[in-house]
Amino acid sequence: MSEIKTSSGIEQIHGKTNGRDSGFFYMRNGKQFYRTREENYQKNQSPRQQWNSAAFKHANSQLKLLTSPEDKAQLKSDFEAAKHVASNGKTYATSRAWKFNSLIHDYKVAHPFT
Repeated sequence: MSEIKTSSGIEQIHGKTNGRDSGFFYMRNGKQFYRTREENYQKNQSPRQQWNSAAFKHANSQLKLLTSPEDKAQLKSDFEAAKHVASNGKTYATSRAWKFNSLIHDYKVAHPFT
């Protein structure tokens, strides 16, 4: 968001003039233009980001299925048996964090990024 005075005294605006604007100003071939675009960064992900997002989505959906008291008891016993170390080799303080990161790691191993 900068304002540049040209030799003719005409202001040229670059970028957004306000945080609530739907578009931005830019210069091309000495002319000023205004462009609007949808700023949805989730649509414009790289393949690696899509792979990470898919792993996160999978882990979240699997973790939500563990709602019964038996599942929670099994999760805690698995957590203690693993001595707080997940399949990715890192140590976690809570059983949910441990399971979540184990699910992410297991998904990435089962679906390698190519």
